[in-house]
Amino acid sequence: MKRCNQICVLAMFIFFSGAASGWAGPRVAVMDFENRSQHGGWRLGSGAADVLTTELVKTGKFEMFEREQLGAVLKEQKLGASGLVDPSTAARIGKVIGVNFIITGAVTEYGQSRSGGGGGGVNVGKVGYHSAVDIRMIDSTTGKIVFADTASHSSSSLSIRAFGFGGGESFNEKRATEAMRGAIKKVASKIEATSLSASKGPKPIGKAVVADVDGEIITLNKGENAGLKSGQTVTLWRQGKVIKDPNTGKVLKIRYKTVGKIKLTEVEQTYSEGSVVSGSGFAVGDIVR
Repeated sequence: MKRCNQICVLAMFIFFSGAASGWAGPRVAVMDFENRSQHGGWRLGSGAADVLTTELVKTGKFEMFEREQLGAVLKEQKLGASGLVDPSTAARIGKVIGVNFIITGAVTEYGQSRSGGGGGGVNVGKVGYHSAVDIRMIDSTTGKIVFADTASHSSSSLSIRAFGFGGGESFNEKRATEAMRGAIKKVASKIEATSLSASKGPKPIGKAVVADVDGEIITLNKGENAGLKSGQTVTLWRQGKVIKDPNTGKVLKIRYKTVGKIKLTEVEQTYSEGSVVSGSGFAVGDIVR
């Protein structure tokens, strides 16, 4: 119970820190990528996640969860930090840290290639660096994959050997990382474009979630930014049974049960408060559907 309370306090602190910043975009966390290449080790997956986080921050369309804080929560909850997690686990992580979406991914290619030829004692070669990444964005409320894509990037340089001298470039970690960064920039642009496309019509900024319960006063983590209005009565739900495909493990359906209703008495840009109209047992993490 004590450890659970510590996690709740940490998650609440992180949420209100984000709310104080004035961001109104979807809250997103990027987990360490899985490294499926032959180079870089585990640090490559962590570095790829850092790069994607930075690129999404630069778009100004998302509120990004601090990766160091994410690592601390995952360690406390004994949950994996890499792209190996399945959608249901990612959804659980999303609820713990209070984000709308979890992004998982993999570096599928991160390597070097060589080509070239010559004659008369002179050899001209080309050294290429290529990287590819796969990403998935998972809705933390439903556990469904809402976006998935792949991007790749390549670069090259010339090497010249004359009568056995010069050239001969060995594997260049910096050049390979630049290629990976190029691939991640492309996939970040696709994520942003998808978000902008969705915004052409009415666009909910994630589900409103209970952030605090103080007796009969319920605080939600959404306000005017999600279309909520003072005087409005909303129904709160709690996730129940998760039904999965026994063959693939894919989440097929999530059952919800009604907790009760609250009437909103104060609605600000990034949060709202309401008083209980009916029901009982409200808890942090209950959602407005």
